[in-house]
Amino acid sequence: MTKRRYDLHIHTEQLSMQAAELVVVEAHNALEAVGFRYLSSYLASEHAFPLDPSALPLDERGFEFRGGAILGVVDDYLPDDWGRRILSQIAFYQHHKKYNPNSIIDSLDMLSRSRIGGLSIVSQGEQPQFDFGANIAQTGIAESAAQRMDAPEARDSYDEASLLYLADNGTGIGGARPKALLHDAEKRYIAKFNRPAVDRYNNARVELACMKMARKANIEILDGFVQSGINEREVLLVERFDVNPDKSRNHMISINTLLRDSESQRMAHHAFRYDDIYHMLQQFSVAIEEDVMALLRLMLFNRAINNTDDHERNFSLIYRMGDSQPHGYRLAPAYDLVPTTIRGGYHAAGYKQSPNPPSLSELESAQRIFGLSRSIVSQCVAEVGDAISQWGEIAKACGVDPEEAKMVRGFFNH
Repeated sequence: MTKRRYDLHIHTEQLSMQAAELVVVEAHNALEAVGFRYLSSYLASEHAFPLDPSALPLDERGFEFRGGAILGVVDDYLPDDWGRRILSQIAFYQHHKKYNPNSIIDSLDMLSRSRIGGLSIVSQGEQPQFDFGANIAQTGIAESAAQRMDAPEARDSYDEASLLYLADNGTGIGGARPKALLHDAEKRYIAKFNRPAVDRYNNARVELACMKMARKANIEILDGFVQSGINEREVLLVERFDVNPDKSRNHMISINTLLRDSESQRMAHHAFRYDDIYHMLQQFSVAIEEDVMALLRLMLFNRAINNTDDHERNFSLIYRMGDSQPHGYRLAPAYDLVPTTIRGGYHAAGYKQSPNPPSLSELESAQRIFGLSRSIVSQCVAEVGDAISQWGEIAKACGVDPEEAKMVRGFFNH
């Protein structure tokens, strides 16, 4: 049996301190229990808030979760597919051991200093790390390292410099595609790299066009731009919404975490639906109607562009602490809006009893949805429909190849 203690730190606009203690117990390469306790100093702060409003309310008593289910807040912190690939290579070639992706201890002990979100989990007594990744001047190095790691032959060979670079800048982001964290003097970015061997279109430019189109649909999404000539390829740089202008962070929690049973932290057994996000907003949002309207637009947009990868980790709540708005959880800005290149496939998130969310044409009758009035539903349908109709000119402005723009338009659901 292995027991490891960790300190959990938070760094937001009004809080920069250790917030909690974490204990992880593993046996036979499997999770046995996770213990969590807020520090009294954190609870005493007037700005303290629950890091998970469902499973971790502000309370002096500790929380213990047994049965092998990982604590959601920790799961959000851990690497996803891309990060685990990097950690697997590092474990084998640098530490001469096999990386166990099911081991929280293995992952926490190897994670980089550059991460998404407002938390830092470090071994007991260590200083927290809130780095921003590599300088944007090193985009070419990051892209080259990611391409080497993403190549099929990377499973049998490795480049030590690439491993070390991605260990510092590439394991702190979710998702399966290759990416890294970068920054310049003013802003912080997620760099998303094309995969020429498997992509059917220039992913960087198509995703940028989808981002611009989403903004025309009144969907909150941060801006980005494409860097050309990066090792004869292109890279999409997306501004991060978890970092504030003063370099403090915003705490994020995924819908994947909020949907867990608050007592056991086990995942729900029913199929994921947009209705689930709606229910989370009803419980935890401090601006319910505004966020529900945002959810409706996003659901309609995902269906319209055929973004079937709308799974639980692609939706989050973010804790807002600014002076101009009420403090509390809000639906986070949209991210990962990319068309799927298969027609007729099911969405990861359904709606009511349907495996797919409704299309724009299905809502033309302006029925009530998510408790919103018919007039508001009609308004959202019109906003998304008008934006989708501008795909051609938006794609052209974003430099999407005309043939690729036509192909992508063919995947849309009218």
